[in-house]
Amino acid sequence: MRNITPLLKMPFHVPSDYYCEDLAPLDEQICALLAKRKENSKNNSGFPGLERISEWSKKYNLDERWLQRIFASFMQSEIQVKPPVEPTGFLKYVSILKATQQEDISYAVTYMKQYSNASVVYVEIEINTPEPYVRLGHASFGLLISPEYHCRTSGGSGSGKGWQHSFIVVPPLPDDVAELEFRLSIKPFPEDREFREVVLKETTIAIK
Repeated sequence: MRNITPLLKMPFHVPSDYYCEDLAPLDEQICALLAKRKENSKNNSGFPGLERISEWSKKYNLDERWLQRIFASFMQSEIQVKPPVEPTGFLKYVSILKATQQEDISYAVTYMKQYSNASVVYVEIEINTPEPYVRLGHASFGLLISPEYHCRTSGGSGSGKGWQHSFIVVPPLPDDVAELEFRLSIKPFPEDREFREVVLKETTIAIK
């Protein structure tokens, strides 16, 4: 069995020295409900929606924004709030070569590096056009595989018509990923294209 070695754990600072001991049985019930919630959702709970949260806030006389934050925090899996895992103990390269195309853009999961405690998956995006002055817009990328795998961005590089991004996956993926589906989430950055171009004249400027 592969061991997962996290980074140095940051200490947790207790926000208060006071605790109402009468709440201990109730808080234990909350923990039991959280465990049941995690089990029923297979650790992939999603978000109940603003309309439903608004109904609950009125029904139980609770602040709506507070409930929104609570349910948003529930979307974080336990592994997401733990210190991030850094790959150690390199084992081998594994070819994947899964690809698809939407319109003029190709998306490919090309290969992964296998480590003793994680996998590093590489994704390439490229625009297919003979036009010389075309480039891919900037965006943030996320990788989704299945609820039991946590993926986080490791790095990215490229320019113009092509980009490559890498993702650290914990726990390590099996060498055979033929039955797995890789889903790439894309959130474009807003880019201001309404700019005025000032053409410089051919001249010599003296700067004193």
